[in-house]
Amino acid sequence: MLIPGMPSSSSDSFSVSPATWSWANRPTTAFPPSTDDVAILPIYGLGDLGLGLSLDVEEVLGASILTTTCQTTPPNPAVTVLPPLRFGLSPYQNAMGRVDPDTLHKTLKEIAQGVTRAGYKKLLFWSTSPWNSELVDTASRDIHIEQKIQTFIIELEGIGLSLHPASSDRAKTQALAAHLSDCAPDPTNDGQPRDASFRPGNWTDLPTIEFDTDSSASELFDKSAELLAELISEVSQRAPVDAGEAVRIRPHSSSPPECYPTHHRDRYLPALSRKKLLQLERKADSIVIIPVAAIEQHGAHLPVGVDSMIAEAACHGLAERVASDLWFCPPLYYGKSNEHEDFPGTISLSAQSLRQLIIALVRNLHAHGFRQFALLNTHGGNSSVLTYTIRELQQELNVRAGMLRLKATEELSAQEKTWGFHAGEWETSVMLAIAPERVEMKRAICHYPASLEDPGKLRPENAPVIFSWKTRDIAPEGVMGDATKGTAAKGERWLKAALDDVAVQIRELLQRP
Repeated sequence: MLIPGMPSSSSDSFSVSPATWSWANRPTTAFPPSTDDVAILPIYGLGDLGLGLSLDVEEVLGASILTTTCQTTPPNPAVTVLPPLRFGLSPYQNAMGRVDPDTLHKTLKEIAQGVTRAGYKKLLFWSTSPWNSELVDTASRDIHIEQKIQTFIIELEGIGLSLHPASSDRAKTQALAAHLSDCAPDPTNDGQPRDASFRPGNWTDLPTIEFDTDSSASELFDKSAELLAELISEVSQRAPVDAGEAVRIRPHSSSPPECYPTHHRDRYLPALSRKKLLQLERKADSIVIIPVAAIEQHGAHLPVGVDSMIAEAACHGLAERVASDLWFCPPLYYGKSNEHEDFPGTISLSAQSLRQLIIALVRNLHAHGFRQFALLNTHGGNSSVLTYTIRELQQELNVRAGMLRLKATEELSAQEKTWGFHAGEWETSVMLAIAPERVEMKRAICHYPASLEDPGKLRPENAPVIFSWKTRDIAPEGVMGDATKGTAAKGERWLKAALDDVAVQIRELLQRP
């Protein structure tokens, strides 16, 4: 399985796997006013569950089963899988994606708003963590009542698996996860919970499991995927709230969802077990890359996942260029994109939610001993939030934190460099290099929100006096720049140069005390 948006080889010629999440692959024009498809939001926690496996064991299980289900399920029911949310609640201090309940509740509601705006009437939460059950139940009910969309929940327990320390299904779940991870468990815990029948989630000491080497992992996997398909089918068949209204059904996309990363897992922090993370050397001297992207419209010719795909391609390229002391977090796929909310397919977090997710992630990593963080930002709308959040982190935790960006090439015209800042020549070219099958050049257009020759000094950006805007105010088709000039050759050359430049910056940072 390949990381969506990442290259399939070690060369500088970028390509994207066809096995990607279907929501992020679609242009904004592929979202009709109404659909009876089921939108699925995977929620995967990152942390030690006492299994002696990688911290992303939930995603190893959840993404593998969901992908197989989507690949084998017939076109009816049709599903659309959203990029995963890799945050959750946890009673363990060593969880990497640990976040507070209010932030997670608010984040789920904001993602649901984007799903509703895109014309969906059914949202299914695919939740793998035992500690998220109550919060997802609360958020699901609130979303149904407030947003008038049907919401559903499927957990691992619903398909005969469980990661809860008290579950009788924990041993077989560990065996399946070890099979999918292709590694034997190496547990570090050997204890019992305190007040197990009194205090919920007080699992400070996790019991060790005797590894079940006799378990038939293949049969268990097939059965779990089959059960998940049956449950999704029931969700699809349930009559929508407004069943009396006519709906337009778009063609089903067979593209399966994105899976957990398999490239450079030796540099991917969630791929480490708790034991390996504790034993890791030079943590304080290393730099942790936190990719921050967006799911938002990029005109009719590009998919809504452009920023996320570019972020993942950048991570792959940087891992090849910087030999040591560089670690990667999973991308934050959802960013602050409310300027694009008029266009279907855009999913935006509030400034508050984005800030809290980043703070939670850096606090988690800080508790593990990391002290240097670089936010790799691929969406301009995130920049202001990230800047003041970085300042806050520097003051609160006394860490070294900053932002990395992929610079636009000097080859662009002055007009394009100034006003081609969304879905224009640079992004179109890069996407033609990393994911040409996702680009429809026949739909590319040229549109600028302003001209270098315009009189006066009032502008939407880059001027002494600016005005706040939403995209439709200055770009009715969602494009700001000349997308018609994009080529794959330019994209390969420009992305390579941008990554070479960022790699030099990282090496210099690593050499400074």
